[in-house]
Amino acid sequence: MSDRLAVRTPFWGVITILALAAVGLSASASFGAVPSFVNAAPLLSAAALIIAIAGWRLLHRELLQRMQEDDSLRDRVRRLQDAMQSNVDGMFLLRAVRTAAGEITDFEIADVNSSGAATLYRTRDQLVGRRIREELPTPMADMLFERYVDAITLRTPVVEELRVDRRAVAASWLFHQAAPTTDGLAVTVRDVSSRKRDELRLRKACLTDDLTRLYNRRGFMALAEQHLRIARRHGKDAVVMYVDMDDFKLLNDSHGHAAGDRALVAVSRLLQNTVRDCDVVARMGGDEFTIFALDADGMGARAIQKRLDERLALFNASGELPMPLSLTVGHTRVRPSDTASVSELLARADQLLCARKRRRQMTKVVEARQQHRTPRPSPRLAPMSVPAEVAAMARAAAMALPNAAPPMSPALSATMLPQMANTGPAVSGTFLPTHAA
Repeated sequence: MSDRLAVRTPFWGVITILALAAVGLSASASFGAVPSFVNAAPLLSAAALIIAIAGWRLLHRELLQRMQEDDSLRDRVRRLQDAMQSNVDGMFLLRAVRTAAGEITDFEIADVNSSGAATLYRTRDQLVGRRIREELPTPMADMLFERYVDAITLRTPVVEELRVDRRAVAASWLFHQAAPTTDGLAVTVRDVSSRKRDELRLRKACLTDDLTRLYNRRGFMALAEQHLRIARRHGKDAVVMYVDMDDFKLLNDSHGHAAGDRALVAVSRLLQNTVRDCDVVARMGGDEFTIFALDADGMGARAIQKRLDERLALFNASGELPMPLSLTVGHTRVRPSDTASVSELLARADQLLCARKRRRQMTKVVEARQQHRTPRPSPRLAPMSVPAEVAAMARAAAMALPNAAPPMSPALSATMLPQMANTGPAVSGTFLPTHAA
């Protein structure tokens, strides 16, 4: 619009001057002071005057339109400024500061709303006209400067979430968006600290066990996969251990589930205190636990087993639980050339744990049998009472044998025959007394 006015104003000015000159010539011709070829000057002057008037009318209309457009533009700018100032998000209008060669050296804050100023612990008047490298800490300012230069150079917006220092910014997490403009950037920031805390809380709830505060199966699989890739990339060994509590069902059935929960928490503390901070400890479910030890081999696994046994013995000696705890551990070594997945490594460790548990159970059974084995007493025959008729028949049979002993008196036979009947050899179903020939 300004270009059109700059061209048309001189044009219609020249037309007006020519029209006035034509009017002057016509007036001179009426007094006879000019030659006869200007007799047509009145007609020409009238036409020029009409054209000048029409031109000025058009120019006046364009001026009015320009004023209306300026009013509309000022109204839009005012609305945009009101929207910017009333926005709950922080908004910054940055202008690129360039050298004579056109190189960007910094970004100047052309305008900012109250929310954006409060984000930097400043007011609007304190920030307008300042540069980002003056108002922000050096690491953060350098990082933002590089991203803003890339956004202007590549004409691509920046959309990201940043973790920031609360000493410089009134937030822990910011949603940061920077869109390139003609020669600067329109930056929007939003405090998303509460949402990020909720996300972290939900992620932790999805990856950890509520009772023991260890990683659950999902968390262990995610971290173990990452640790396994690191171990293979650096050519280091690792150990996967599977831990199972012995007689856990007996503890629950005998002393209640509250005692079982205390036992699970105690085992989780023992495992955490036994391994390093960089090792991953998880509860896979029930009374089963797993350990992923990075940069460890078979000797390291045995060292962990030894420390665990020592700490478990000390815990059982404290009497914190109504019955002592017992753990069975199976482990497998992972070499850099091993291509097994985490699931396959867990299956290998579980098989070794089951084999060790079976051997321990068989040992317990053998020891129990040896403790309950006692010699059986030999059966004793009860003394027999021999009727008088049987004693008389035996006495008669004995007298009938050759070289028989002299007959006994009735009193002696009544007392001796039963004893001889119980101790003598059996012949044809009859008990005979034993005597010397």
